[in-house]
Amino acid sequence: MTAASAKPMSTSSGEPRWFRPLLVWRVFAAVLLTFALIAVALQRGIVLDGPVRWSLLVALLGAVVGAGIAIRGTLQKVHLGRFAGFTIDLLLMVVLGFIALNRMGMFTGVDAVGEAFNGNAAWLAIVILGWFVSGFADKAGGNQKILKQVAQWTMITGMVVLTVAMGLIPGLIEFATRIVEGDVILFAAGAVIAGVFARILWSDTAARLFKTTQTEGENMDGMLFVAPNVLGFLAFFAGPLIVSLFISFTEWDGLTDANFVGFQNYIDLFTDALFLKALRNIVIFGVVAIPLAVIPALLLAALLNSKLPGMRFFRAVYFLPSIAGVVGVTLIWKQLFNSTVGYLNYMILRVTEWFNSLIGTGWEAPQPQWISDDSIALIAVIILFVWQQIGFNTVLFLAGMQSIDGTLYEAADIDGAGPWRKLRNITVPMLRPTTVFVVATSTILALQLFNEPFILQAPSPPSGPGNATLTPVVYLYQNAFQEFQIGYASAVAWALFILIFGITLLYFRRSGDEGVLTS
Repeated sequence: MTAASAKPMSTSSGEPRWFRPLLVWRVFAAVLLTFALIAVALQRGIVLDGPVRWSLLVALLGAVVGAGIAIRGTLQKVHLGRFAGFTIDLLLMVVLGFIALNRMGMFTGVDAVGEAFNGNAAWLAIVILGWFVSGFADKAGGNQKILKQVAQWTMITGMVVLTVAMGLIPGLIEFATRIVEGDVILFAAGAVIAGVFARILWSDTAARLFKTTQTEGENMDGMLFVAPNVLGFLAFFAGPLIVSLFISFTEWDGLTDANFVGFQNYIDLFTDALFLKALRNIVIFGVVAIPLAVIPALLLAALLNSKLPGMRFFRAVYFLPSIAGVVGVTLIWKQLFNSTVGYLNYMILRVTEWFNSLIGTGWEAPQPQWISDDSIALIAVIILFVWQQIGFNTVLFLAGMQSIDGTLYEAADIDGAGPWRKLRNITVPMLRPTTVFVVATSTILALQLFNEPFILQAPSPPSGPGNATLTPVVYLYQNAFQEFQIGYASAVAWALFILIFGITLLYFRRSGDEGVLTS
């Protein structure tokens, strides 16, 4: 093709041919988002109630504002217009594509596809064989080209065989049939158009037209690569978090309409005897459990940091409880705590008998009702928590100790310092950042205590006898999923969040320059 016959990529004004269609799409997208905002606000065609409606209104309002910024920036041909337009197009592609697939009923067949793949996964061996042949082709010398073609066709054959074996051919035909039914084609077309313009805006031609600098281009590329994670964060974490904040100001059972009550839920918390009991339990738990999970871990890490035979084995042994499943561990401890056949009471009985025979006394061995006695039920939870947490804290302290400059210990040895003085005057001060982190994480885990009392007390209520093991998270669970007081449970959750955030911030600020944050 000669230069004279080549198709021009820009108009006489110097603008790319896609620029005017982009402007039309910008205006159309803004109008579409505005109508959607009005429809949700006035309940016209889109009938939603409660927090979902308000969340959608906020999202659509932000999209309309972003669309307006995109139009203005596109007309001015500045990078802000490119970035805003790219973001809007990317979101429209995802949302419209999701709606189209949902209306086609495609998500209901995901489980069937997974089962079909599991039953025919052996055919992947053909694809893997082709991949191995492709890897050896680079060392084949003159036969390199032939081997690569063989590998390529082997992988293609394997994928075709796998597709046929899974029965995907009828599924693809059904997909093509459903995509043109009803309004599905409109959502699908919108998703495709948005995707096309998003791809155009990501091109080098768009970067030159919108005068994008190298730094702005790199930031845009970075945003694109993190977009899946950001979208997942917004959809499954930030979005529900904002919705729960709104719900905390309502009286809602999850089924009927939510009634806005302002700060009444938070006011009720200060006079709720059960919530205050849960706070009291968690404070006692934290005061006892956190030092027991931190101080022994520091001493154990100092011991494991020594160069003695078998230290690697003991490091692994002490770390095992922290990687074991909390459900399995708790069930084992539930058996140990059994007052009739549990090994703890059996050990107490045998030790008492041995002591009586040794000194000739007649003491009766105590047999605590570890789980069903309201005076010691929380102690049982503390024992379980400390046992599982101490290994993880030990590893953190051990890592911190191994990063301390060895010349400090050499100088202490010259001065005649013993192990205890080196631990007190060198190790502990140098471990201050690690200690702050360990204490903070242990505190957060303690304040979020739920699994241990829930499993230990099952099938009885997780609050335990006399609410002895009632914690804020357990109380949240009872309100939300047993009494269906979703609004009040959300208030409990946010009150707990404020408490955890405040304590953690205090830890880090008190750590000063050695910590993660500074005041």
